[in-house]
Amino acid sequence: MTCAKELSRLLKEVTILYAEDEPTIREDIYELLSLFSQDVIVAKDGEEALNLYNEKKPHIIVTDIVMPKMNGISLAKKIRENDLTIPIIFLTAYTDEHYLFSAANLNIQAYIVKPLDYKKIKEVLFQVVDFLNLTTNIYTHITDKLSYDKVAGILLYHENEEIKLNKKEKALMDLLVEHKSGIVTYDEIENYVWDNNNETMTHTALRTIVKNLRKKSPVDFIENVSGQGYKIHAQL
Repeated sequence: MTCAKELSRLLKEVTILYAEDEPTIREDIYELLSLFSQDVIVAKDGEEALNLYNEKKPHIIVTDIVMPKMNGISLAKKIRENDLTIPIIFLTAYTDEHYLFSAANLNIQAYIVKPLDYKKIKEVLFQVVDFLNLTTNIYTHITDKLSYDKVAGILLYHENEEIKLNKKEKALMDLLVEHKSGIVTYDEIENYVWDNNNETMTHTALRTIVKNLRKKSPVDFIENVSGQGYKIHAQL
């Protein structure tokens, strides 16, 4: 279980997609969700929510069940066709019970019965972001003093000093923490960090990125494996 302080910080960085058709409820819950996340995207029905999901790639979905054009169950079914892991939270009323039987196989992370309050939504969001962290490694301890936040693309020193990374530095860090126990080869780095940007890697360019990461971090954690690639030298 990740500590409450880390969960609160991670929630600030994740993108939440929220779908609700009733304007007053939508505004109230948007304000509530915005207390936890700095990036809450709002949809007024399931169809708009699906379009925003495809466009914005949020980390968490919070959706009402009964909505026009596409209800929450249908929205979850469409998302689960291609994404089996994104956490989905249903907001339900007691009268929605007959809908929930069709949600049995949709891997829904939580059901929250309306009306919502701060304590209720906080408890569920903390559980969900902890699940998200465990399944996608959005927060990785490298040493006892240094951690990496994959969502924000920052290194954290002593949990409070933030070290910002540029696009290629973040991409390399994502790859290194994903293969934390092994070596990331030069080919893997080129395919992930450079090919995604339609560029060709040179060893000089790669060494420059590694040098910059080492210069930014108070802890030297990147190890070169001669002739093969790089790995994280964990010091936990």
